[in-house]
Amino acid sequence: MRALILAGGDQPTRAALDAAWPGWSDADLVIGVDGGARAAAPLGLTLHLIVGDFDTLRSEEVDAFAAQGVRVARSPHDKDATDTELALLAACDEGASRVEILGALGASGGRSDHSLGTIALLAHPRARAVDCSLLDATSRIRLLTAPVRFASDAAAGAVISLIPWGGGATVSAERLRWPLQREQLHEGSTRGLSNESLGAPFVEVHDGSLLISEGPDLRDQTHKE
Repeated sequence: MRALILAGGDQPTRAALDAAWPGWSDADLVIGVDGGARAAAPLGLTLHLIVGDFDTLRSEEVDAFAAQGVRVARSPHDKDATDTELALLAACDEGASRVEILGALGASGGRSDHSLGTIALLAHPRARAVDCSLLDATSRIRLLTAPVRFASDAAAGAVISLIPWGGGATVSAERLRWPLQREQLHEGSTRGLSNESLGAPFVEVHDGSLLISEGPDLRDQTHKE
């Protein structure tokens, strides 16, 4: 089952997502994270569940969603997990094998701590057990942990960035403009940023963990800044 989580950050337009990731909206379960639920209608999505302490959604909005048959999972304001983490756990509990999170980057009004926290969610044990990614109109981010060989469907010209996570990573990569053969990517280094797909690349992580960011075809943005 495929789940789509609408976090509380700025959401891309439907047109931008359709152009970048055809089929992105083919989800069996759509979860709104507090104020992220408001993005469902502009994106042409039907909500199945809303999760959160609802410090952003007004009570009348929550009631309106409930009246439409949307399930409501209310959490306390003071808790040890973000609403987005609770939504991820809910998706896994519902049986999702693939989870995509929209609005994760710049979540909660642009708060960088929430953005970093949501990226870190990719390392959650429940997220590691499924195909979990963060999605916007310019990138799709996954966490790969050794030993793994990942087949990307990135088109020729797409930007591919490889970022070690939690320490260094030993990586091989094929069908990239700059291939890698058991190269050590060191924590804190930007060496793996802004590579370029030659079409359907492979990335193998021999040791360590690696964030992989795949983009649509943005050839004029492949330079490092």
